[in-house]
Amino acid sequence: MQKLISLFIVSTVVLFFTACGGGPKIVISSYTAPKEAAKLSKIETKDEFISKGAYLAVWLNPDVKGAKETNSKLKSMLIDSVKAKLTETNFVTIDPLGSDGDVALSMKISNYEYENLGEKVSMALEVTFIISRGSDEFLVKTYSDRKNRQSNDPSKLPGENELASQAVSKVVKYFISDISPLKTSQLREFKSLPNELTHVVSYAQRKNYKGAIKLMENYKGEKDLNYHYDLAILYEAEASVNEDMKLLDSAQSNYEQAMNLGGFNDELVVSAKARFDNFYDLLSKTKKQDKANQALRDDRDSLTGSSASEYQ
Repeated sequence: MQKLISLFIVSTVVLFFTACGGGPKIVISSYTAPKEAAKLSKIETKDEFISKGAYLAVWLNPDVKGAKETNSKLKSMLIDSVKAKLTETNFVTIDPLGSDGDVALSMKISNYEYENLGEKVSMALEVTFIISRGSDEFLVKTYSDRKNRQSNDPSKLPGENELASQAVSKVVKYFISDISPLKTSQLREFKSLPNELTHVVSYAQRKNYKGAIKLMENYKGEKDLNYHYDLAILYEAEASVNEDMKLLDSAQSNYEQAMNLGGFNDELVVSAKARFDNFYDLLSKTKKQDKANQALRDDRDSLTGSSASEYQ
């Protein structure tokens, strides 16, 4: 029996490492696409006196319904969290001077429950987000989150405000991901390289992408599929740090060369290229939209005489 158990353990370990196999990996920044992208046209505002392009802006209604009846701090938590998430990319900006005819974002706490049983605490939060222009409500969605924590030592359990903050952060992220690209992280896996380039991966895993790119660009040997694919990853990683479109163009060029050298038959290359294309498209759109939104922020700044950062 003991031999059978030992054999089972060994087999499990082998299977685990096989499943977790592949080449070395790095984590790079990327974007997620807004799930309600089709409805964003209703948020657009065209004003030639302010911006050459249509800007995406919402006035954040400070009157959070249901906040007084539940936890009074939820109001500020929700507003602060929405501001933080929107300004992560500024794809949708905040208009501090909204009026009845402008796009407004309102929130309603439709459910809030907190229970403390000594060794166990729990919380349930449900928030409805409404985007409207005047009386026209064109996006109404409800998001919820539940927290359960327990410990033999009650002093180690989080307090109500801490749980509320976590729940607020979760529901706000759900909502913002519906209307705006959000930053995320993705894995990229390297292919094997010649011995002369053994330091490339070490550089990359230490986030020294510039150094790794230099090593690759100075290489005089054969530049095959693996070379161009790995170089594309490095350019993509470096571009994602400062969201540099020129570096993304270099990544795109190398991805395409890898595809032309047979990468279209390689699942790893095809998968990375597809995710890169999504990132390239989203970053391009985000930068273009942020530029249009900046015109609105500059206009509001000139009207109020305040720094734009005060209402971001």
